[in-house]
Amino acid sequence: MFDTMKVAGRIRSARIAQNMTQMNLADAMGVSYQAVSNWERGNSMPDISKLQELCEILHISLEELLGAQAKTVQKVYNRETSNSGESISMEDIREVIPLLPPKEANSLIRETIPEKEKLNLSAITTLAPFLDEDYLDSLVERAQVNNLSEVVGIAPFLSEDTLDRLAMKAENFGGIVSLAPFLSKDTLDKIVKKMMESGDSSAITPLAPFLGEDTLDQVTSKSLESGNISGLSGLYPFLSSKTLQKITEILIKRGD
Repeated sequence: MFDTMKVAGRIRSARIAQNMTQMNLADAMGVSYQAVSNWERGNSMPDISKLQELCEILHISLEELLGAQAKTVQKVYNRETSNSGESISMEDIREVIPLLPPKEANSLIRETIPEKEKLNLSAITTLAPFLDEDYLDSLVERAQVNNLSEVVGIAPFLSEDTLDRLAMKAENFGGIVSLAPFLSKDTLDKIVKKMMESGDSSAITPLAPFLGEDTLDQVTSKSLESGNISGLSGLYPFLSSKTLQKITEILIKRGD
């Protein structure tokens, strides 16, 4: 992956060496002043199709601008016209994807990875910020997910529907607390019911802010049946008044 801050510094140094302002460079490149400003702050990278023009204007080579990644960029950019026979790997895609518009990134992945091939979720996670949501959802659907904790890093980039399907398919609910803000309330309620059925209630209290009142009442009733009132204290702010009254009456009878 590119070190965007290093590339930003090289663009700025080369621009100053040519006695150009950011506005001069923007005009020469046919881009906005804000685009150049973002390049030089490391907030974004120039589009792959603009790199050669940028190097010519700044009188530097692609290797001077991008360092070790220059060869990979050339391989990807020239893949349609090159006769070298070099194949593009997932590692190559990870290196160049910050330079690609979303549609071109989607296209490159389609060219590189067979449609029915199972994908590694950790590899997809590194690509997530650069892909459009629909295509990313389709990639994740093809990934092997063993534990929900593996999904946490990619959750902000996925649709709620995709996350709900992944969560419901999981056999292990590790990571569910971190994933909760991204799941629908209906799915969380179903997962908590599964956890109660399996006797795994350790993560239910941290999930309370995201659960429906009916589900919380069911959790409470189960704890009351087993005599475990002390374990409910973390749920009190989220329980219905009717359930709280029931707990209060039990505590009063106990003289607690």
